[in-house]
Amino acid sequence: MRVSYRWLQEYVPVEQSPEELAELLTMAGLEVDEVINLGAAYRSLKIGQVTSLQPHPRAGQLLVCGIRLPGGEVTVVTAATNLKVGDKVPVALPGSILPDGKAIQPVEFQGVVSQGMLCSEEELGLARKSEEIMVLPRDTDLNTDLPAVLGLDDHVLVLELTPNRADCYGMLNFAREVAALTGSQVKMPQFSVQDELEQSIHDLVTVEVLNPELAPRYAGRVFLNVKVGESPLWLKTRLLAAGMRPINNLVDLTNYVMLEFNQPLHAFDLNRMKDRKIVVRAARENELIQTLDGEERKLRAGQLVIADAERPQCIAGVMGAFDSEVTVATNSIFLESAYFLPVSIRRTAQELAIRSEAAIRFGKGLDPESVTLALDRVAFLVQQLKIAQVAKGTIDLNFRPPAARKIWFRPERINALLGTRLEKEEIMAIFQRLNFQTEEDKAAGKTYLVPPSYRLDIENEADLAEEVARIYGYNNIPATYPAAQIVGRLTPEQEFSAKVRNLLLGLGLTEIITYSFLGEKMFDRLNIPEGHQLRQTVKMMIPLSEEGSMLRTTLLPGVLESLSYNANRNHHDLQVFEIAHVYHPKEKAEELPDEPLHLAGGLSGRINEPGWNQNDREVDFYDGKGLLETLFDHLRVEGVRFRRGEHPAMHPGRTAVVEVAGHPVGFVGEIHPAVKKEFDLTTPVILFELNLDLLWSAVDKEIIRVAPLPKFPPVLRDLALVLPEKFSAQAVTDLFREIGGDKLEAVNLFDVYQGDKIPAGCRSMAFSLTFRTPDRTLQDDEVNTIMEAIIAAAAERFGAQLRS
Repeated sequence: MRVSYRWLQEYVPVEQSPEELAELLTMAGLEVDEVINLGAAYRSLKIGQVTSLQPHPRAGQLLVCGIRLPGGEVTVVTAATNLKVGDKVPVALPGSILPDGKAIQPVEFQGVVSQGMLCSEEELGLARKSEEIMVLPRDTDLNTDLPAVLGLDDHVLVLELTPNRADCYGMLNFAREVAALTGSQVKMPQFSVQDELEQSIHDLVTVEVLNPELAPRYAGRVFLNVKVGESPLWLKTRLLAAGMRPINNLVDLTNYVMLEFNQPLHAFDLNRMKDRKIVVRAARENELIQTLDGEERKLRAGQLVIADAERPQCIAGVMGAFDSEVTVATNSIFLESAYFLPVSIRRTAQELAIRSEAAIRFGKGLDPESVTLALDRVAFLVQQLKIAQVAKGTIDLNFRPPAARKIWFRPERINALLGTRLEKEEIMAIFQRLNFQTEEDKAAGKTYLVPPSYRLDIENEADLAEEVARIYGYNNIPATYPAAQIVGRLTPEQEFSAKVRNLLLGLGLTEIITYSFLGEKMFDRLNIPEGHQLRQTVKMMIPLSEEGSMLRTTLLPGVLESLSYNANRNHHDLQVFEIAHVYHPKEKAEELPDEPLHLAGGLSGRINEPGWNQNDREVDFYDGKGLLETLFDHLRVEGVRFRRGEHPAMHPGRTAVVEVAGHPVGFVGEIHPAVKKEFDLTTPVILFELNLDLLWSAVDKEIIRVAPLPKFPPVLRDLALVLPEKFSAQAVTDLFREIGGDKLEAVNLFDVYQGDKIPAGCRSMAFSLTFRTPDRTLQDDEVNTIMEAIIAAAAERFGAQLRS
């Protein structure tokens, strides 16, 4: 946003210098990045008077001009044909720098040395194209600085507006802000429109709005006998200060009013609109339009367009069409002013990758009440500059004034939020300067504040407090300190996740951080079937790409992408993990999604580097399982079980579901061969994923109590059982603990065998059992009794037999 200091002073008296005003605005939350001296680019240029015009002796198309300057006379060669003796013109002498950065040097033209250059409006940056030298008013003093003559002796404030202050894109709203900060009064432009023609606008054009939900207000005026030409100098300099290039008088006027009222306008060549019809409607799928930038664009269904009787002539709020562009041949126009739904314009501009001044403003939200004001302002200026004649009347469709936004005003609440002790009258004075209205509810004893229609960012009491702080001055708010020092610390849950991270780092894994977004195709790559709960995602309203159209429901994509990326660079032996949130939508779309914290990891390639004292075997299921068991031991998670399970991305038969206290919290296993191939992985890969929120709920949070070393010796027994292979070692271990009770201290599986002398469909499992009590030495007959009970129970429950 660029603000002309001179233009601003037409609306509000400013006593501060540009630099002082910039500081004041920045302290009030309107950050000024830079103050530019606009005239500095013209300081090296002079004003000269033509004293003679002679044909070039050797080049008939050139003229040799005598130019009088305050310091003497110089000779300049030019090809311009619009000069006459006595004209006063801008002169660039040798050593001068033009606004576009071009340096001027003496140049010889077939024997005649030109001691400078006469400047056109194009070379001064005042026009896109100009073949003629710019001629200044006859009464111009040669000693006057050129920027003053051009109206460019000005400073420009370059602001970085935050999204909530889009109202300040308009000069009038910005002037209101300055007036509130300085205690001045805004001088609003005074204008009225005289109907010059008897013809009514309703006889000249038909306007129809088919999608009023996307265009809550649509208005327009018709201008006849249009004379498209150059803009006056004052208008060009206004646009130049705002960073816009002058084009022609009509386009420049609409841009000027857009800058003034923060209301974009668009002019249609009425004679090029089929049946002189304006239809505001949603585009049809794959409908085509050639925009003003020459690009042919394919529209999507639902994008708002302005069409004639046949085809789109404008992408509403974004960019016009080439077919209805105003040209020098245009003699009648329909000027549009509208309020479009901001989210619709934002989405359309992003989908079509168009960033225009209009799209920026419409997308941030405008004041619906400025729609017809901007139209009338253009009509007034058109009449003043005699550009066209104005047809009678205005079309204004669908407008329903929005309900007033009433906010409960409690001075004590504002003081509490700010730490101030301002009187009610002081606070009310601030809101009066900001053009807020007051409503009293005497029955309830409440006072309400109604923000002006252009302040769309004011919604609640916190916003009111912010306005008071800005205008009162942040530097005037006294510093207050808390009564006691507050030391920040992690929550128990944060400490838990940090402990998980540190444990895994200590075990040699590498932490990765990946994107939270993915696309629908990722689920296909992971072998996730249609209808699976992992495909129930939170989708982005305006995705930047298909690959980032939804929030992840699992951390596996990031882990696998990381393993694949490294494998493609010949780094196969990798052990990684990630701790991050996943997102699950709720049944009601308006509710925020669940965001559980997950841990996922992957082991690939070899578990160890080859060495003289260790082998270089490849990772397998038991490496992943052992890693999790180590993690659970250090985290003091009790009641963990690994049971055979399934996951679409995992190898059937080589995957275990992790349960804590009977509730599943994750899985571990070998990657599915199809998924492995999809990610170009060639070495073994073990994956795991856990819900840390569920794991945290199962952690023993009691203070660790150190147990004394055992005083009495253990009794050891080995037991080898042959049983059907459908029974897991975990099930057998659970049976042992059930029968052994407190006397059974530990169970360890040390051998599994299938083969010779073992019946088909069975396997042998050998366990080491440790028995001990804390208060006495166990006798053999006690242990033997327990062992007999265990063997009998195993035979009954599993059909197990002692291995001979």
